[in-house]
Amino acid sequence: MAETLGTLASILQLVDTALKAREYVKDFHDAPKEQNKLFSEMEDLKLLLTELHKHAASKPASGAFQQMSGPLAVFKNTMESFTAKLGPVDGLSKFTKRLTWSLWSKKEAADYLQELERIKSLINVWLTTDIWDVGQKQMSTQDGRFGIERLFLRVNPAQAEKRRAIIDWMSPLNFLQRQAEVFSMMQPGTGKWLLSDAQFKTWESDSGKVLWCRGMPGAGKTVLASLVVSHLEAKAQRNNLGIACTFLNHKEAEIQTVPNILGGLWKQLVLGKPVPTGVSALYDYHMERQTRPQSDEFIKALNSAAAEYHKVYLVIDALDEYPEDRRHLFLQFLRTASSQVNIMVTSRPHINLESIFPNLQILDIQATEDDIREYLDGQFKASSRLSKHIQARPELHDEIQSRIISNSQGMFLLAKLHIESLVAKHTVRAVRDALKHLPTGLWDTYAEAMQRIDRQSKEDKDLAMLTLTWVVNAKRPLSVAELKQALAIEPESTCLDVDSLLEIDIILSVCAGLIIVDESSSVVRLIHYTTQEYMDSKQADLFPLAQTTIVSSCLTYLSFKEFEKEKRFDFKETSMQQENPFILYAPYCLMHAKGDPEIRRMWGSDVSYFGRIAMRRDVSLTLISDAS
Repeated sequence: MAETLGTLASILQLVDTALKAREYVKDFHDAPKEQNKLFSEMEDLKLLLTELHKHAASKPASGAFQQMSGPLAVFKNTMESFTAKLGPVDGLSKFTKRLTWSLWSKKEAADYLQELERIKSLINVWLTTDIWDVGQKQMSTQDGRFGIERLFLRVNPAQAEKRRAIIDWMSPLNFLQRQAEVFSMMQPGTGKWLLSDAQFKTWESDSGKVLWCRGMPGAGKTVLASLVVSHLEAKAQRNNLGIACTFLNHKEAEIQTVPNILGGLWKQLVLGKPVPTGVSALYDYHMERQTRPQSDEFIKALNSAAAEYHKVYLVIDALDEYPEDRRHLFLQFLRTASSQVNIMVTSRPHINLESIFPNLQILDIQATEDDIREYLDGQFKASSRLSKHIQARPELHDEIQSRIISNSQGMFLLAKLHIESLVAKHTVRAVRDALKHLPTGLWDTYAEAMQRIDRQSKEDKDLAMLTLTWVVNAKRPLSVAELKQALAIEPESTCLDVDSLLEIDIILSVCAGLIIVDESSSVVRLIHYTTQEYMDSKQADLFPLAQTTIVSSCLTYLSFKEFEKEKRFDFKETSMQQENPFILYAPYCLMHAKGDPEIRRMWGSDVSYFGRIAMRRDVSLTLISDAS
């Protein structure tokens, strides 16, 4: 029995190692489907193994448990082989680590998948032989109740399949990926002041309360929202708490509709639990009619899920980024949330919440000096060049901290941009000279970053400006794979040269810290929403031909020879997306072409250029329009 428990514990640890390693894969979503399937199956396997380990530890040895040792030992060897292949490429930073997908053949991935499915089937049999006895136990803890529910789903494949279909149908949004990404960027030790604040504690302990955390741009509101989610999650299991979050983004307004957001909140509240009967009936009703639920149906489902908890916390970040007409509707629905729901909202101070939530608590947010010091200390350690400068001149440590703190005006964002301007300095004197001329205010800091881009070599400057052209002007956030292909498109080319594809770390290195990558979702973003506002205000100067560049690149891509056989693109076809990720963005060319003066000038003065592209492959506007 002890040997079986030890083997089970070892397998669980190996599964955890594999799942954690996946977090560092920037292009995980673009991985071949066999490898995606492996990790999906492994998540299910973890639940089964946890349930089996619990049973094995709580019951005396039986014939079933004694029969486990052999198959488990074999599977342990399989998992050891699997995790050995997940080693990151040496020499790469956390932001550029990748699993060595290229070393995996399709057959090898299929073999691992077969082993996973085999052991899952065995564990299901072992658990099923003991399920009646477990089901009769009076289990009062949340762990026990959820364990039975998860087990029920695992031994009822049809039920599990329908549950997954309903969850996907309720909303395409997954805010937990964004939560994981934001929290990973947080400097350990920062933000403690918020958790110990009297107003926050009151909000946390009471029920039916709304806390508005307002602050200036760049004050660190999003990171603090993520900290609160993590703080509450640590207490959730033992206190039967429900936690759900949203991270709003003006560039994702197209998909972040009110119903989708409410559905995204609901999805988080049913994690590890069966779908309520009412929602299952709602799914059946709308699927038969091929319709979507209304917002009031979503809020009803949300309240139904909330009723399963002692208390529920909803954390809504960046409400000011949400379109004003939708914002009011969204808040009206939140106001109807059940009495055990606490709501926390972060935003800039200018929006009006008091008229919707009369008993609103208000907490002003700004980066504290202690938090900025903690952050800067972390950056000193992360930068080998700055570390060497400080070792050579220890007093430089306090000089940098003092100057940046006094210049940051309570904004983490300014501190980030200031330290970014120092990390590339070659000498101590250069660091001190830069400290004397730190810009004051966000706009000046962005202008200084653009000057740094301008001072690079022509090749690096051109790459930075082309990258910013795409990221600033894209109609939705671009994935890493989409951006890499967009940058590799040559004018009037007939195919994509794979030798022209750039690594994302090279792309980021030339952009003066203005562009970041969400590792969990592999999405490229500007460092802050105020960066977008600055770029928009300078659009005519910085990107005078942005729309022309994007339209011509999209049409060139659609005219590639490899697409000639396609009568009509199937944009939902998985292999098409994996092999040609930019195909998902190319149809947006019509949105870029619509109404902008530069496009009218381009088509008016050089129709022949676009005509040659379209005629070469007969790219019809109808085809593109249908796809978009």
